Amino acid sequence: MSPVLLRFEFGGSEVVFGAYSTFYTLAWVAGLALAVAFAAHRRLPWRRVATVYGIALVGGIVGARAFDLVIAGAFYAEDPTRIWRASFQGFSLYGGLAAASIVAVVLARMWRLPVWRLADSAVPGLALGVVLMRIGCFLRGCCFGVPSDQPWAVTYPPGSQAWTYQFIEGRTGILAAFGHVEPVHPTQLYELLAAVLLAALALWLSRSSHVASGIPFLAFALGFTLFRLGNGLLRVRQPVITAPEWFYPVFYLLVICALLALLVGRLRSGGRSPAHDASPSQADPSDGVLSDTNW
Repeated sequence: MSPVLLRFEFGGSEVVFGAYSTFYTLAWVAGLALAVAFAAHRRLPWRRVATVYGIALVGGIVGARAFDLVIAGAFYAEDPTRIWRASFQGFSLYGGLAAASIVAVVLARMWRLPVWRLADSAVPGLALGVVLMRIGCFLRGCCFGVPSDQPWAVTYPPGSQAWTYQFIEGRTGILAAFGHVEPVHPTQLYELLAAVLLAALALWLSRSSHVASGIPFLAFALGFTLFRLGNGLLRVRQPVITAPEWFYPVFYLLVICALLALLVGRLRSGGRSPAHDASPSQADPSDGVLSDTNW
């Protein structure tokens, strides 16, 4: 655990680079850059794609905060300024993903970009974003799991969030005063590994000429949501969450049903889609899909 990456004096003031904020910022920047690069490699107009992804990212950040208002309402009721405060606390991943997806689809329709190919191209960037965010969480010591005796369980130091939780819950008792902390499931690393493996699956599907566009993205999204549903059972419920315990399982099940419906529909269509989802060889360059000259 290393919540502070770098600390130094500059101009008489102390400058601190926290692990959480640094890796979250890297996730947004590097994830966006990788998604744009991958889209350009797939012969999509990179300037237009970069604009879509960039606006979707902003929409996702707003959506992540809005969804957090739903699940942790009391946290914001105590101090309403937290709603618009520029901090790295108070974001819900799936609220951000949902908002970013809606914004991206609307913009893609407006600017005649192939929606499903745009979604497939975003997968490497999404996976990289998850990896970097979870590294930040792991180093900060948040989003940890329940106690475990597995050989890969991790032990956080005294004063960490895991130590505080176990002490309040009475799991460590008087031993907490002597620095005792029970090992816990590294749920952050589980999610990191899941993102990498599912992204690899999506990339493998993308390389097949027999797989319709959109299926790699849907496979990634469906697999990741199923994983989140299971990983949530191993993750300690944060004290700021005021939503009922059934909220997240029901929410994930609804998302899974929606993704399954989209996946089945995509498989049944056999990849048949309107012109804005055509492959590069089928699209007409004059429609702006493959050219940035009119942007």
